[in-house]
Amino acid sequence: MGGTSVWFGWLALALAMTCRSISGFLLEGSPSSFAQFPRWVPGANGSLEFEFLTQEPSGLFLYTDDGGSYEFFEVKLIEGSVRLHYNLGGGARLLTVGRGLNDGRWHRVKVSRRHDKTQLTVDGVSEFRSAKALDHEFGSPASNSFVYVGGLPELVSRQVGARLTLPVVTLEPRFAGQIRQLVYTGVDGIPRTQDMVASQGVWMEGRHGDCDQHDPCMNGGRCYSSGHGPLCDCSLVNYEGPNCEKERPSEEATFRGREYLWWDLRRIGGQPLASQHDQLSLSFKTRHPAGVLFFTGHGKDYVNVALREGGVLVTLDMGGDPLKVTVRPDKVRFDDNQWHTVTVHRTVKEINGHTSFCTLSVSVDGLYTEKGTTAGPFSQLSSSRIHLAGADVPALLPGAETRSNFVGCLRKVEYRADSVRLDLIRMAREGNPLLHVSGKLDFMCLEVEAGDPVSFTTQESYLVLPSWEAPRQGSISFKMRTTEANGLLMFNSGSVSSQGDFFALELLEGHIYLHLNLGSGSRKVKATNRRVDDGWWHEVTLNRDSQAGRITVDEGANDFTTPGDSHQLDLDGALYVGGAGNGINVPPELWSGRLGLGYVGCMRDLVINGQAADLASYAKKQDSGSIVRFCHSDGGSCSSSPCLHSGECKAGWGRFICDCSHTSYVGPTCGKNAATLHFDGSQYVRVTAGEESSTQAEDIAFRFRTNRPVGLLLTTTSGVSSDKLELALQSGRLRLTVKLGDRDKVMYAGNGLNDQQWHSVKLTRRATQISLQTDKDPPTIEHTMGRHSILEYRDIHIGMVSSNTSTSWRPSSTFLAPSSTLSSTPLASSASSSSSPSQVPVPAFIGEMQSFYMNGNYLFEMARSGHVDRLEVTATFTKGPQVIHHPVTFKSKSAFVALPQLKAYASTNIYFQFKTLEPTGLIMYNGGKGHDFLALELVNGHIHLVFNLGSHPVKVRDNNKVALNDNKWHVVTVSRPSPRQHTLMVDDNIATATNGAGDENLDLQGFLYLGGVPPEMYTSLPRHVMSKTGFEGCLASLDLNGEAPDPAGKDVPIISNRVFAGCDGPSTKCHRNACANGGTCVQQWNSYSCNCDMTSYTGPTCSDESTAYEFGRGTGIMSFKYPQGRWPDSRRDLLAVGFMTQQEDAVVLRLDSANSNDYMELEIVDGNIFMVYNMGTEDHPIGDVTTKVNDGLYHVVRFIRTGPNATIQIDDYKVFSKNPSGHQLSVFNAQSHLQIGGRRSRRSTDIERPFMGVMSGLVLNGEHPLDLAAERDPRLEVEGDVHLLLRLPRGLPSEGRQTEFNPWQRTPPLPGPSPGEGDDLVFSGAGSGCDMDDEDECIPVFDTGSGDDLITPVYIPPTLPPISKPPPHAFIPDVDVGGSRQPCDDEEDCYIGSGSGEFNTDGGVMPDGDSGGDDIEVEFPVTNHPMLAPDVIHSEEHEPTHYNKNKDPGSGPTTTGSTLAFTSSSTTSTTSPPTRPPMKGSNTKPTATSYPPSLPQPSPPTYDYYDEYTDFTEEEFPKKPTVIKEDPPDLHSEAAGGVALIISIIAGALIIIILIILLVLKFKGRQDGNYKVDQTKNYEGIPTMPTPMINGQGNGNIKPGDRRPVKKQSKDVKEWYV
Repeated sequence: MGGTSVWFGWLALALAMTCRSISGFLLEGSPSSFAQFPRWVPGANGSLEFEFLTQEPSGLFLYTDDGGSYEFFEVKLIEGSVRLHYNLGGGARLLTVGRGLNDGRWHRVKVSRRHDKTQLTVDGVSEFRSAKALDHEFGSPASNSFVYVGGLPELVSRQVGARLTLPVVTLEPRFAGQIRQLVYTGVDGIPRTQDMVASQGVWMEGRHGDCDQHDPCMNGGRCYSSGHGPLCDCSLVNYEGPNCEKERPSEEATFRGREYLWWDLRRIGGQPLASQHDQLSLSFKTRHPAGVLFFTGHGKDYVNVALREGGVLVTLDMGGDPLKVTVRPDKVRFDDNQWHTVTVHRTVKEINGHTSFCTLSVSVDGLYTEKGTTAGPFSQLSSSRIHLAGADVPALLPGAETRSNFVGCLRKVEYRADSVRLDLIRMAREGNPLLHVSGKLDFMCLEVEAGDPVSFTTQESYLVLPSWEAPRQGSISFKMRTTEANGLLMFNSGSVSSQGDFFALELLEGHIYLHLNLGSGSRKVKATNRRVDDGWWHEVTLNRDSQAGRITVDEGANDFTTPGDSHQLDLDGALYVGGAGNGINVPPELWSGRLGLGYVGCMRDLVINGQAADLASYAKKQDSGSIVRFCHSDGGSCSSSPCLHSGECKAGWGRFICDCSHTSYVGPTCGKNAATLHFDGSQYVRVTAGEESSTQAEDIAFRFRTNRPVGLLLTTTSGVSSDKLELALQSGRLRLTVKLGDRDKVMYAGNGLNDQQWHSVKLTRRATQISLQTDKDPPTIEHTMGRHSILEYRDIHIGMVSSNTSTSWRPSSTFLAPSSTLSSTPLASSASSSSSPSQVPVPAFIGEMQSFYMNGNYLFEMARSGHVDRLEVTATFTKGPQVIHHPVTFKSKSAFVALPQLKAYASTNIYFQFKTLEPTGLIMYNGGKGHDFLALELVNGHIHLVFNLGSHPVKVRDNNKVALNDNKWHVVTVSRPSPRQHTLMVDDNIATATNGAGDENLDLQGFLYLGGVPPEMYTSLPRHVMSKTGFEGCLASLDLNGEAPDPAGKDVPIISNRVFAGCDGPSTKCHRNACANGGTCVQQWNSYSCNCDMTSYTGPTCSDESTAYEFGRGTGIMSFKYPQGRWPDSRRDLLAVGFMTQQEDAVVLRLDSANSNDYMELEIVDGNIFMVYNMGTEDHPIGDVTTKVNDGLYHVVRFIRTGPNATIQIDDYKVFSKNPSGHQLSVFNAQSHLQIGGRRSRRSTDIERPFMGVMSGLVLNGEHPLDLAAERDPRLEVEGDVHLLLRLPRGLPSEGRQTEFNPWQRTPPLPGPSPGEGDDLVFSGAGSGCDMDDEDECIPVFDTGSGDDLITPVYIPPTLPPISKPPPHAFIPDVDVGGSRQPCDDEEDCYIGSGSGEFNTDGGVMPDGDSGGDDIEVEFPVTNHPMLAPDVIHSEEHEPTHYNKNKDPGSGPTTTGSTLAFTSSSTTSTTSPPTRPPMKGSNTKPTATSYPPSLPQPSPPTYDYYDEYTDFTEEEFPKKPTVIKEDPPDLHSEAAGGVALIISIIAGALIIIILIILLVLKFKGRQDGNYKVDQTKNYEGIPTMPTPMINGQGNGNIKPGDRRPVKKQSKDVKEWYV
């Protein structure tokens, strides 16, 4: 009835008008105002026109369609411009004309049609488009709708699905203003003024509204007149109330992963929403790192906004190049359950009729903003689908980067598309017919239950929860999801006073098992009838009441009753979820716990005794690296063949698993050489459990080779039981003997295994079932005799049973006699009594074994890594060829790679290989929570491990005798055998540290950085990390706690510049600093040259300024024409140019073809640089919208085109690439005309978009046009205000500021002193300081002679720059002798810190600042000043005396007073440096310690341990230079010592005086900074100015003052004198 009355009102109004023509009327713009006019039937050549007057910026003028099919016309005002949106069957089109038309004046609008052409004219200004269609007629007179002006009637708006072609027209703001002279022109061409049929909120022209006298609307509300006075429309502002006086509360909703909002105009046959600008703004709060936030799209075009890994990810595709923009700041995550606001702007800017740019801007909280751009043949943004917070299957949404819906709260979700404004949550609450709600949505923000899923990503990861309090009754429920067949789900042990009480849930072979013991017997219940390792969610529920209970998995229930008479479950300690920690004693019947198989998969909705347990919160506080807060399932795949060396790949949950059992390699990708042990018949490996162990399950695998037919491979022994498990070779066959209780089980496998070939063995036991397999033969499966299933043992013996075994009972290592052996078949199994009289002893094994795996541990690898607490090894480790995989090169000290967080919460296993020539650099760093961190760095050629578990920092240094920066591969292994023990092994040398009392877990967070950290982070690193620059060299074979990422792979989160896959070793000729400003070094015979074409610089090293021209304000242009008929065809173009400008719009240069439309044009648009090229098909624009070039500074643009593909780079910023799809031409035909500084059409004399500024170094395909202009080449014409510059200016003047010219990427100075510094040291060897251009004319000054001379170090006082104040805290790292990077080749050649393995004071405890003693190592911070301390160079013939705080082995304490006590830390070393006599001056006599000749002497401590809040020892460095001499032999009296001291002083003074006189004569007239280099070494010299150097030796044409090598002449001059 309501709708009928409305229509009667319209009819009455129409009759009142008596069909008279309406010349003008006023639309009040209320939510219900409209004017209805007759149908418009233009045919193929009609028109419609009207005039309007308004002061509102936006509003709907008119709308009409074909009755619900696909054709429509929509004319509206958008921000003062008239927009025509129409579809005539060939797709929607947009036309926009005018600007600032809401000026309160009359304007005339006309829409006209001419077949396929549609034209929009506003005040005489026209735009048109053509659209191909089968029929150019617009609808039909029978079906076309009325023409609605100002808005649509409410009745029509409610029936959007049935009557409107463009349903979103109902969301347009209504027009408020005046309309007059609405005129149609039909097929007959006669214009006719139209009469109004119906209206509401319409007033006749000339009537003044109520709002003219009084506007009560506040806060931007719009006033409109009604029959009851002025009213306020508050729909477009965030206020409400009669006068928009109250702030509207923000609309909120809670989403739990099952609810979402959506609309789909395709389902109702409607046309999509189209716009040229749109914006999304929303606020969210969540604890989930992943989930869909918003999606909109039409066809293949889409925008997808989602959370991923705690950051905001926006993906976009509009038919051009797909675009991804990620906002994920370092150390900031948005899944912190706090409100965050996301704003996404998308804008289309048309460049020409065929190509447009789309700019995407993403901002979070207004603090973190990222931008991106893409180009393509699109002109508008279309949206027929919208999803908020998810979809039925979120992974199927276009551009999906997550598989989960959003879980959390959303607030104030607003989507704007031009003039359409959608408040989505409010529309859903009000029941808008276009928007649908899936699920039960709460329109308020509620705290989501603690059901957040977590993913256990490794078998070592687990969570620790409070004990399950269920003495009489209790319940546990959770959901799990995995594809892995085995894993410990939960375990809770009993109290000390209990009788073996425990509770556990485990996954075995895809089935869930419950273990429950109330103290009177254990019950094992199989809870599933079908496997649950299918990748789907499964719900597990356990309810227990006294001895009875029920476990339900999904809908299958199993009842159980515990044995015995106990009714109470006495649990104590922690409830472990996902695994059990190291050292946790699990019962033998819990197989997954005994085998070290943790659960890998997802878990959520854990409820204990009716209370929700927030797993995500526990994961965040504990192991946030290995346990992530979402259901992670896409971490690894076998499709990429990740397993190396023929390893077999198996897909796991979010990971791949490599089976290396048939290879000679171990590791997550079979990339590490397996530890191989050689047994000679008297050697063995013994594993001691420490106490008797009981198991029901074993997994054993290893490889062996031998030529002996018999030998003991493996056996167990026990001190309290006769149980044993024995593997041995008998007659070349594998024989297994298992004795449980009083019965033996004997099995055989394989044949002819003594062929000196590698064979693999795999033994699996589960209670009474045993599987034995050799190589890839089918396994032999048998069952043991009797009811016993538990194996008791204490020691495991490999190779032979050691004579010093601690067990009181030794197994009878025997074989059956040959007669019984011959009577059995090759694969037969038999049972026999253990007391058979026909048994003989089993001989020891002679051969090799490797890859020995037992119950989750690789025993040989543990032994090699220094886990010696449970392993006794007398067998010999053998070395195989070194294997390198996934190498990566860091070619700059500022380069770095960011990997996901290191998973080292409870255990640490890091392995990698490195190679470098640099002595210092940060290799690895991962920050943590609180004080926790872990770092690996190279300091003076030695590896330092620095970490903090939260209580105090610990530093461990390798104890290698030589420095490691020798350009050879070295192997680093960091492990944690126990919670308080840490080992650092470099090559075969092990340093061990035992951490004192305190935290046992390493709480890391954030990225794991390799090769360095971002430059801004060095100042915030823990002060115990000494590196101030990154690592420069190669890293390879990375193994991070069982994961082997590729540091240069595509899945790495962050890779900086100068990081490359592979390992490119340093060259002796071309060097990275050989050519400045990015020039390319070209290797030549015995020299090199620099190609500077792509640098905008010139000169032998690309460091000189190129020819530069100034283009003035009077406009000017250069033109270069190729000779007639010699126009080149180019498949590849290379362009580089440097320039300065302050223009926002200009053409820099343009290259045209002589006989086609091919062209290239470099231009500046809105301050950004773009290149548009066309090879005959379509325009291909490429540019950088993230960098402004109109700042008056010097910028270099490099453009490379290969066929249709291209790249562009500004300065050293990101390289943008263009790879057009579809069929493209690739040749630029007949390049003929190059215009520089603007463009000029062939028929015009005017210069279009002239360039004003400075241009330099232009190179196009090897041609240098600016050089040709300077040489007045006739092929190049210069016109207008263009002038040659003598040199580049510092910068263009800018109003209000001074700008310094900063050329792009000038070669930075090499490490070392500035000119005048550091030139005081004299190096031995030939090849220093030749300044001549011709190497042949360069005469060597010094030579080492025959090598028999005594070399005496000479020190010349340096010329120091003024220093206002010394640093307040001084550290000096280990002294790098002579500034050389080359390590010593032998023990005598070592410099400080290279041989002792020692690092700090006794016990590793850092001394207080006032501690005295001459064995304290003073450390200063890293500095660029070369002469804070004198460097001393020693010859190869004499061993240097080390200035070190550490004592030599065998020497006593050298500190005055008491020695600092070591109570909570200890160190162990496996190598012993040679003994040296104690230093004279020690206040304490050395203590002699006797050692047997066969045993090495123990080495001193090798690590630092100090308090978090106590700094390093500070001590004044000697102000006078000191020459450190070799230790003299002991003097037997003080008098003799005094005489020797006086003689030494006099002799030294005489030698110094003679040398000074000779040096003055020799060096007179030479430049400062001369030095000599021993060419047998790769020492790096100290340049006196920042010149390119190659390991201290220059190549190529280098300017005077540079340091270059010289040829050795036949006539040598002695440099050193005795």
